[in-house]
Amino acid sequence: MRSLFWLILVTAIVMAPNLIFGQGYTHSGTYNYIWTSQFSEAIRAGTLYPRWLPHSFEGLGSPTFYFYPPLAYWLSGGIGAIGFTTLQAITAAEFIVLLASGVTMHLWLKGRSAYPLLGAICYIVAPYHLLDLGVRGALAELTAFLWFPLIALAIERLPTRNGIFLLTGSFAGLLLTHLPMAVLTGIFMIAPLVFWRAKEDKSLWIPAAISGALAIGLVAFYLLPALTLQGHITTKLLWSPYYQPANWIIFDRPDPTLGNVQLIGLGMLLISLSTRSIWTGIAVVTGIAAIGLLPPLWLIPPLDKVQFPWRLLGVTEFVAITAVFTAGKPLRLLFVLPGLGCLIIPYVLLMKQVHKHYEVPQHYEALTPRLPDAIEYLPNGFPYQGTIDNKRAPDLTAYKSLSRASVIEVPKAGAVTLGRAAFPIWRVERDGKVVPSTGPLIRFQATPGTYRIVRVRIWQEIAGAIVSLITLLAALLFWYVRRPRNTA
Repeated sequence: MRSLFWLILVTAIVMAPNLIFGQGYTHSGTYNYIWTSQFSEAIRAGTLYPRWLPHSFEGLGSPTFYFYPPLAYWLSGGIGAIGFTTLQAITAAEFIVLLASGVTMHLWLKGRSAYPLLGAICYIVAPYHLLDLGVRGALAELTAFLWFPLIALAIERLPTRNGIFLLTGSFAGLLLTHLPMAVLTGIFMIAPLVFWRAKEDKSLWIPAAISGALAIGLVAFYLLPALTLQGHITTKLLWSPYYQPANWIIFDRPDPTLGNVQLIGLGMLLISLSTRSIWTGIAVVTGIAAIGLLPPLWLIPPLDKVQFPWRLLGVTEFVAITAVFTAGKPLRLLFVLPGLGCLIIPYVLLMKQVHKHYEVPQHYEALTPRLPDAIEYLPNGFPYQGTIDNKRAPDLTAYKSLSRASVIEVPKAGAVTLGRAAFPIWRVERDGKVVPSTGPLIRFQATPGTYRIVRVRIWQEIAGAIVSLITLLAALLFWYVRRPRNTA
C-alpha cells in the first residue's frame, strides 16, 4: 500500500496541469473529446460497443470504431456515462492509465530489482509518457504502456499455465488498445524475448504460439471488421508523406511541436548501454530504429503502416528502465551521463510546450455542433481535397442542407442524396424491400413514398463475434484441462 500511495502521488504531480486547469491543447485533444462524448452517450443508451459515431462530421456519421481499438475509450466513455463531463472523463482516464502503467511496472520489477518503486516512478515520468500525455494527447497510446510489463512478466512465466494466459490477456489487451503499438511490441519485444528464453527451453515455442493465437482470436470481434472494411473509408489519407515512418529520418522533424523525439530515443539508448543484458540489446535496437537511423526498415510491411517510427519509444523506455533497474552490476557512468544529458533537452521542451498549450484558450464544448472526426474515416470517394497531411478538417458546409433523418418522405421521383455517410451497415428500404444505394453519401433513386435507413449487422461483425466466442470457450477449456489436479 505504501508503494501505491507514492505511485498515486507521483501520478497526481504529473497530472497536476490537467487536474487543476483542465484539458489544454494537444494534437489529439479534439478526437479524445469527440470520441469520448459519443462513447458516453452510446453507453448510457445501452450500446456497449459503439462502432458507429452518429454525430461525427456534422452528423454525416463516422465508422471510427470499426477501425480504431476501443479499450481506452471504453474507459473514458464509461467514466463519462456515469455522470462526469467529457473533459473530466478524459482526465480521469489519463490518470488511471498512467497510474496503472506504474503499478504494472512495479509488479514487474518487484523481486527483480532492489528498487522496484523507483523504477515504477521512472516509468511514469519517462519522457515519451509525458509527450503522449501533455503534447500529443494520445490517450490510447498512453494506455498501451500499462501492458508492456505484464507481457514481459508473462513471457518470463512461460511455459506455465499462468504464463500462457497472462500473455494471452495482456497481448489481447494491447491489440484492443493500440494496433500499431501491438505490431511494434510483437516484432521488437515479444519475439526477441521468446527467442531468448527458447534458446534454453525449446518448449516455450508452442505455449507462446498458443498465447498469440488465443489473443488474436479473442479480439476477432474487433480485428476482423477493422482489417476487411478498409476499402470503405479514405485510407489513403493515412499514408501521406507525414504519416510514412521512413520519412522521419534522424533529427528531421516534420512536426516541430513534437520536440526532439529522437533525443529521447538516443538518451534511452545510451542509458541502457550502461548495462549488459537482453534488455540492453532490445533497447539498442529499438532506440536505433525509433530515431530514424534505419529508414529502409520502415518500408517493410507491416512496419510501413505504423505511421511514426518514434512510436517505438514506448517499448524503448520500458526495456531501458528494465535494463537499468535489473542490472546486477554498477552502471557505467560513461553511458549514463551522456544519456541523461540527451534527455534534459526533451524534458525542457516538453515543459515549454505544455505551458504554451495552456496559454491557448480551448473551447472543446464548441466542437459539439461540428465534431470534425479523423478524415481517414470519411467514406471512400468523398471529395476531401484540401485535407492532406496535418490539415485534417474537411469543409462540410456543402452538405448542411441534406437530411440526416432515418425516415424520409420523398414527394417526387428522382435521385435522393442524404446527409449520411455511406457504409455497409446502412440499408435503404421501402415497404420492407431493399432499395439499391450508392456512396460516398447515401444516394438512391426514388419514387414518391416513405423510405427508411435501416441499421443491419454485416458478416464481419457476426463472424468476428463468433470467432471471439469460440476462442473464449477454447481458452476456458484449455485452462481447465491444464489445471493442476489434487491427487491426494
